[in-house]
Amino acid sequence: MAEVFRMCCLLIVLLVLAGIGLCGKGNECEQKCQARHGPGSQGSCDYIIKPPLCNCYYDCPTPPPLPKLCNGGGGLCSYSCEDQCCSDRCATKFSQGRGRGYCDDSAGPWLCQSQYPC
Repeated sequence: MAEVFRMCCLLIVLLVLAGIGLCGKGNECEQKCQARHGPGSQGSCDYIIKPPLCNCYYDCPTPPPLPKLCNGGGGLCSYSCEDQCCSDRCATKFSQGRGRGYCDDSAGPWLCQSQYPC
């Protein structure tokens, strides 16, 4: 039995539509959907397409929280050390290589600004 899988997250209503295989007898789509995604999910058979496919609607999972970012300084930027150089400095200096940097001149001097996971 070929299984067709299709998923798209509708961000507006925070709902996922997943294709979960071919339709069977009775309310098999509903049972398949609830087995995979829990009792709050809803399955239905789409007879418009051939062969008919089961669709499963369920709530989007909650995204993981964004990591807290800290700021630091990576020294001065120059024409010989621009954004990539600054970012490399920050990666070396902060958070075991996870620091990133950019050159910023909004406060006057051209400074290497670093951001890294705290």
